[in-house]
Amino acid sequence: MSKIIVISMLVVIFCALQVSADTVKLKDGTVYNNCFARNEGIRIILWEKPSDIGTPNYKVIPWSQVDLQGGQPIKFERGGEFDAHPKLPDIGVSYIEINPKLESVHGHVDYDAWGRPCLRGKGLPDLGEDAYIHPENVVKGIKLKYAPGEEITMTAHVRNVGFETAKPFDYIWLIDGQQIARGKCKKALKELEETTFEQKWKWQDGMHTVTFRVVSSEPEIAVINNELTDPLWGWGFTFVINPGRIAWWHQRRNSYGTFSFEDYYRWQIDIMNLLMENSVYPSAPNGIKARVRIDRIIWTKDLDSAQPMLTDSTGLQPQQGAWYWGDTPDEKAGKWGEFPITAGNDTEWSLIHELGHQLGLIDWYGLDCDQAGEKDSNLQWPDNGEPVYHFMTHPDTMMHWHGPNLFSEVDAGYLNMSWDKPRGHYGDFIFAIPKENFIRVVDVNGQPVVGASVEIFQRGAKVDPNGEPVRDNGVTYFPVIEDGNFDNTISRSPVIVGTTDKHGMIRLPNRPVKEVRTLNGFERLPNPFGNINVVGNRGLMLVKITKYDRPVFFWYEVYNNNVAWFRGDKDEFTITYKTPYRSIDSPLAPVSVNAAQIDDKRVKISWQMPKEIRERQYLDRIIGYKVYRRVGPMGLDDRPWFVVATLGPTATEFTIDLTERPEDVYWYNDRSRFAVSSLGETSMESELVEAPMQPVKQ
Repeated sequence: MSKIIVISMLVVIFCALQVSADTVKLKDGTVYNNCFARNEGIRIILWEKPSDIGTPNYKVIPWSQVDLQGGQPIKFERGGEFDAHPKLPDIGVSYIEINPKLESVHGHVDYDAWGRPCLRGKGLPDLGEDAYIHPENVVKGIKLKYAPGEEITMTAHVRNVGFETAKPFDYIWLIDGQQIARGKCKKALKELEETTFEQKWKWQDGMHTVTFRVVSSEPEIAVINNELTDPLWGWGFTFVINPGRIAWWHQRRNSYGTFSFEDYYRWQIDIMNLLMENSVYPSAPNGIKARVRIDRIIWTKDLDSAQPMLTDSTGLQPQQGAWYWGDTPDEKAGKWGEFPITAGNDTEWSLIHELGHQLGLIDWYGLDCDQAGEKDSNLQWPDNGEPVYHFMTHPDTMMHWHGPNLFSEVDAGYLNMSWDKPRGHYGDFIFAIPKENFIRVVDVNGQPVVGASVEIFQRGAKVDPNGEPVRDNGVTYFPVIEDGNFDNTISRSPVIVGTTDKHGMIRLPNRPVKEVRTLNGFERLPNPFGNINVVGNRGLMLVKITKYDRPVFFWYEVYNNNVAWFRGDKDEFTITYKTPYRSIDSPLAPVSVNAAQIDDKRVKISWQMPKEIRERQYLDRIIGYKVYRRVGPMGLDDRPWFVVATLGPTATEFTIDLTERPEDVYWYNDRSRFAVSSLGETSMESELVEAPMQPVKQ
């Protein structure tokens, strides 16, 4: 959020009675009662007393210090005093519009049966097949960026969102914090009246900011909305809104501290930029440099008629993303009713998520999978017949679970690579896959598993029964049916089969594709997923590894390939799967492993020492045992085995406290599995011997 420099004098008149408000608890025991707080994802902004609301006089509390109350950082308990209408004006800078507009390719990306994105449509030349490989030729002559020295017009939209007429005021324009112009609004603004101010500026490349600041000595409801700083390099959104929402939202104070619809949603844009800035990863050490801003608001009572307003005479869309606020039948008829008392309290994380789609980000929850093994015992856990499920590797990210979350590392890499390019492509970063990809299979001791059978099944694909298998460096892959249907469940036949070499490695073949390159610079080349589509349906494969007649399952997720690519591993990427198998030097495994439920919080695990030990053989010497637990039916890479106890050589049982477990996401169920291994010299482990499981009814 932009730092607010307070010019105006603020006088807020609140009832002297005790105000019922919010509660924020911290992990150190501190409690803020009767405060007014707002959630910005990485932090909580907190006004301690009513007279501070709408001013820069607030506390900033890092998210990590907050004690979540029922999963929420703020307990909203706002009384009617919070929504009392002060007899004061409130001059708010709503947004800054920039002209001329830059075109996007929204609505002009088409897909063929192989999932190739192609630029075409009204306003674009039809270049046939060349458009798939040379998209830059399609947009020649289209205005996608400003030239250095080109004059642009910046228009500040200002509205009185208070309840009394605002007197004339001064204003200042700044670029990068330096004043370039000032002026005076000579007219008074009535309640909810809007006015605009224009300023010319010659474009400069780089990451510059523009600020419009209101200067007034008149008491106001709030002053944090007297100033707006926008990133000039930021993608401009267009909002389409029924004007009835202005008066509707004007009934109650929102968490930004004002009675303004525009202020509230400009705050959401501020939060989106804050989350981008803080999405810091190995491949994005400075976070996401891309930014967003509100460029235009279209006020219309007929949202259906707004679509033509989003296009220009060429048929292209001169905005980098648009969002509509849908109306109910009553709202269309002008019957708005009372504004819900809690509607403006919390942050609208869903909007930030949806605006992420406008920038080209996909739903990462599309990589979740509950399909494997539903009708195929070949893809079920052998202990109880339960399907092998999957939950995306990093679900606590904005494009999987909305907020309050940061954007993922792949999102960051994508936006950093394309921050200066028009929006309209969707998910083309899925194509960012290293040239060579390997799976390394290791045993319980981290040593290579040699000669393991590897079968790989793919979601979104069906093996073509008429296709000819292809042998590639010792691995076989099978052609799939290419009919444009990417919604298929996990293939019932493997698309890739092979055997691990002496290093426990298997090279994944680069399956043939219909090649394509996007305007953002991403290319779909031959890769292990084949014709992967931008939504990511085919970006998930189930890996079945079998050794010693014991199958185990892992998930091969394109997200990990993308991360490797953005981190600079564009030539080669290896993912390691740790199995429960023994090593050649492992001690003999325990026998008769069993799990007995004591009560709903405890399970007793028992076992016996190996029956046939070679006397005085140091490889068979057992120095102890490890007791393991695994929660849920997901792959071993999703929810691996974890140690709950390391015991001495005479132990034959251990009671597990079921309440003690990693705080992970157990989305499908939290059914536990248990296992025991023997410990030999140098803590070399035997294979994990699992306790029997009761079959699960499908």
